[in-house]
Amino acid sequence: MIKTNCSLWLLPCLIASVMLAADPVAPVPTAGQADTSPIPADRLGVRAANGDSTPFADLLGSEGRAVCFAFLHPACPLSQEYGPVLGELAAQYADKGIRFVGVVCEYDKAAEIEDYRKAYSIPFPIYPDADFRLAEALDATITPEVVLVDRDRSIRYAGRIDDRYKVRGVMSPGDPHDDLRAAILDLVAGRPIRMPRTQAVGCPLDRPERPAPPADPTQAGVTYYRDVLPFLHTQCQRCHSPGQAGPFSLLSYDDAVEWIDIGLEEIDARRMPPAQIESDFDFAGPKAPTAAEIAMLREWVAAGKPEGNAADAPQLLPLPDSAVFQEDLGPPDIILEQPEPTQLGSHGNDVYRNIVFPLRRAEDLRLRAIQFLPGNRKIVHHALLGHLPREIAAEAIREHGGRDGFDHPDDRAGGFQDSHGIGFRVPPVRNDGQPRASFVGGYVPGVRALVAPADAAVVIPAGCDITVQVHYVRTGKLETDSSLVGIWLEKQPPRNVTNMIYLSGDFVVVPPGVTDFRVKGSYTLPEDADFVGVVPHTHQLARWVEIRVTLPGEKQPQLLLRVPQWDYNWQSPYNLKQPRRFPAGTRFEAEVSFDNSAANPRNPFNPPQNVWHNETIHDEMLLPMFTFASEKPLDAKGDSFKKFYATLVRSRLVRRLVDHRFKYAADPKGNVVLSPDYDPDDHRY
Repeated sequence: MIKTNCSLWLLPCLIASVMLAADPVAPVPTAGQADTSPIPADRLGVRAANGDSTPFADLLGSEGRAVCFAFLHPACPLSQEYGPVLGELAAQYADKGIRFVGVVCEYDKAAEIEDYRKAYSIPFPIYPDADFRLAEALDATITPEVVLVDRDRSIRYAGRIDDRYKVRGVMSPGDPHDDLRAAILDLVAGRPIRMPRTQAVGCPLDRPERPAPPADPTQAGVTYYRDVLPFLHTQCQRCHSPGQAGPFSLLSYDDAVEWIDIGLEEIDARRMPPAQIESDFDFAGPKAPTAAEIAMLREWVAAGKPEGNAADAPQLLPLPDSAVFQEDLGPPDIILEQPEPTQLGSHGNDVYRNIVFPLRRAEDLRLRAIQFLPGNRKIVHHALLGHLPREIAAEAIREHGGRDGFDHPDDRAGGFQDSHGIGFRVPPVRNDGQPRASFVGGYVPGVRALVAPADAAVVIPAGCDITVQVHYVRTGKLETDSSLVGIWLEKQPPRNVTNMIYLSGDFVVVPPGVTDFRVKGSYTLPEDADFVGVVPHTHQLARWVEIRVTLPGEKQPQLLLRVPQWDYNWQSPYNLKQPRRFPAGTRFEAEVSFDNSAANPRNPFNPPQNVWHNETIHDEMLLPMFTFASEKPLDAKGDSFKKFYATLVRSRLVRRLVDHRFKYAADPKGNVVLSPDYDPDDHRY
């Protein structure tokens, strides 16, 4: 069952987290039964790396009902994620006569298979299938994919383990259907399998082997060393290298040969690199691949992926050392250590945890830069940095610092979490317009320090601690993390301060069935200011997000930023290479397109239903957060946040009317009293 947490740091609601249900309870649609013709026994045996053969009858055993063949790959991210899930199913249904057998077709060394099995605590044996003999017999094409073969050697179920991923790389929210478990229960009960075939999603099983070099290397067109390697170095390797967030490495020629086909599919789908943006402005960070670069990669694939001559590779700059603080800033003036490590069990929900880094300063700090430095990039998906008054942080830890949000017995973390709201009281801004609680920056893979513009500073008010909302993901094995926060102080008092402005979309509900529901919002600069950057923010129904800017006296807007394929997994900050001065009266407009249809794989509801303007991940909002630098605070009374919150209150009122959930009611004597249905902890209303 999926459990959803949206523990918000000033309302950046993040992705729903997932765990496998105990037993399916929802009915599934009936599909046509698969071909149950017996497969010849000699095609179902396995052979160990040392050559020893095990026939199907021995895999099944005398008391066995069926063998579940699980096709896996040690480097496939979903094979890693589902390893412990398959292990639990194997243990749970062993006494029902269901035997699990792993199969790996593609590998370099046999030892890799055993290393993978041990690393992800997979209890059943895994056999190599280098000649694809078993894969062809069972028509397996994806990893992970499972095929359930009964004692009569008939295929009873084939496809995915569950439907968390209907599209590769897109985790579908809502309660998943455990397809494999349902098939096992049907088989054990002696009834027809209600859904015998499903579509598996993951890594293609037929990835090509290392190609042979051309007869005359000097005649090769596009080659790895001369053309492909520079592209991968610039665009991919800082994340796709050992110890980094990318699920596989792209440092070597063999890596590129193995993964380039999937990479091209992800680029075509605009899922990778995350949030390929379009803009009339020059933003920092990696750019989306150009048409010429994509054509070059396709030409290399079509030519058989020639390696070329290593001497043809251009001189490449070293990859940044993401294990240390940003080198060109010098050592941080203050380094804050995570008070206690975070520990994640092998599987279960993603975890969103607000980690409090005590600052203990009685004076305002003016920051030149701030950086969150993950200790374990495999589990730190992204993080949102801000500040919070120490007494409010302590209160949040007391009230929300337990095991809320944890569902594995090995889960441990300090800080706090709240399942519905933001987990703390938002204090009023100071008399000088300085917010006492604010979001100031973020970390996503590839992003290092947040550096204030020249002659500006990020202000951390006196008495505040640094709070970092960290989104942790599972890897299929026990993991720990101890992260750091580095702070660089501004030595000279700067002329300007940075401001966080919230541009909110104004709507009440996204009705079910619509595929292109538009919501807009705007903000007008009250005085001249430098635009520094923006964090687009919406939830799961969004198809795309667009932000435009119109100068005073002009009718034609400029495209500030467009995210053409919105992915709520990536809450990326986008900062200009150089801040851009905009005059007073400049209008910033944001627009989002929501798809609340059954065809949207990110829709949290099946069938679709009303999705309200509210805080939780199953609600919706349009709330891009802008950073400006100006001589004084642009929003001294916090009006941009108040405007946003007022629209939430209105939506909640309408929702109460629609759902007949009222805070107050009339008693039999006509007195107005609290309604017996009123729940103060239900933040939907």
